Amino acid sequence: MVFSEEESGVLSYFFTNLYNPIFCTKNFHPEVWALMQARYSRSREGLRESFLKLLKEDANNFDILKAEIAKIGNGMEMANATTKAIQFMEKWVLGYGHNSVAEGAVIGIGFEGVSILATKVIEDNRLCSFIEKSTRYVSFDDSSFYFDEDLKNSEFAEEIKKTIEFIFNVYKEMHDPVLNYIKRIVPLKAEMTEAAWERACAARRFDSIRYLLPAGTKTSLGWTVNARQLEHAIKKLLSHPIKEMRDIGLQLKLEGIKVLPSLLKYADKNDFFSETERDMQKIASAIKISDTSNYNKVQLVDSSENPTNKIIASILYRWKSEPYNQILEQVKQMSYAEKEHIFDSYMQKMGVFDHPLRELEHEDFTFDIVMDYGAFRDLQRHRICTQTNQIFNTDLGYDIPKDIIDAGQKSKYVEAMEKAKALYEKIKDRFPLQAQYILPLGFRKRYILTMNLRELHHLVKIRTTPQAHESYRKIVLKIYEIMKEKFPLISKYLKCGYCDEDLGRLRQEEKLEKMGSPVLGK
Repeated sequence: MVFSEEESGVLSYFFTNLYNPIFCTKNFHPEVWALMQARYSRSREGLRESFLKLLKEDANNFDILKAEIAKIGNGMEMANATTKAIQFMEKWVLGYGHNSVAEGAVIGIGFEGVSILATKVIEDNRLCSFIEKSTRYVSFDDSSFYFDEDLKNSEFAEEIKKTIEFIFNVYKEMHDPVLNYIKRIVPLKAEMTEAAWERACAARRFDSIRYLLPAGTKTSLGWTVNARQLEHAIKKLLSHPIKEMRDIGLQLKLEGIKVLPSLLKYADKNDFFSETERDMQKIASAIKISDTSNYNKVQLVDSSENPTNKIIASILYRWKSEPYNQILEQVKQMSYAEKEHIFDSYMQKMGVFDHPLRELEHEDFTFDIVMDYGAFRDLQRHRICTQTNQIFNTDLGYDIPKDIIDAGQKSKYVEAMEKAKALYEKIKDRFPLQAQYILPLGFRKRYILTMNLRELHHLVKIRTTPQAHESYRKIVLKIYEIMKEKFPLISKYLKCGYCDEDLGRLRQEEKLEKMGSPVLGK
């Protein structure tokens, strides 16, 4: 889209550039930025185009805004204030190392045309907020593929191009048959409008066919971040072994310094990050692990010996004055009923919209999880957790959504996945990191997730609701069931969204899977 002169004048007041794929926002009211960032989730449009359309909904207001911006642009007060702020930052942040000051400078950043693979690197930052284009509400096509430069210049380029075109064609061809199947089996309930039913059916269709989207699919996201976290993120990106990440880091710095000229001054490549990545990859490659063919999709791999005692002691500690160890020793002497009374008194008045209090943060649980990449994208958003994920590959196979099977599209789906797998196997030795781009989201990956009991409450509550994607919903159900079995007292208030009917259906699917049915994938 090309903007007119008057449109450019208005947009330049709110954005650091008009046409580059990465840009920063400025002069936004926080609530306006929150609204614009949220539009990434359900729109194919760029943020600047969406914002301009929003402004032009009232032509009179647009003219008034244009005139006001012209006045501000000719004044000196804003320039003087900015100059003083930069001088302060250079003295206290750069000169004296008071980096915490940078946390007060919060900006909004738009990313457009970055790969899904890149978003997982960008979103691997805890103290910030993201909203990404949803695969549930937005359709994609082969123009949406990021073609890595190393792959494009390799002898595999033509085969990669043809394979990606084939996969996107299958994705497109499944739109109608999968949607028609879902409409046949999902009733239009009396309390639901036809428009709402259409949207729900379309979303379920996209939930199934998203498994075909390659990790190199281009997407968009909005990022709200403070300057301190942004500096750290830029350093990581500039030090990354994949070129796209380094390019994003460079563009981020170039755009970021237009808004935060002093706070991002030293956001550069970090040898500690890049050299450690290189050395550890070499060390890990030399260590051979025996049989890895048998695994559980969810395993609790670490927790303290008795987390119940630690949680109860932590709760009491807040209202006592004795040292923690003395309180813990007292808790160890208590009966189950006494501990339960304390925990019930602490938790039972929690309402539907309330969150547990912070004492539940004093105990951590680590789960080793195998899930499809699409589900990983969703669970990675729980940034309060500590997460470590492995390289995306074909070792663990892929899932086949039940709706695709029942819609009669299984053979077409499998053909696309097998083509991707064969191509990956062909190029992985030469380009192990870049080969990740071609793998569809239905392929599985492994990662470990460490979270405290308070975060577990949040995870289980929102990721097992009926509206949640079935893939990660099953994963979180397993986490819930493990916690209920091993630690029944401290898990009694976890809110699981599965009803008895859902659980019955799921148990039947699991039974079929054990019998060798392909219902849940390969």
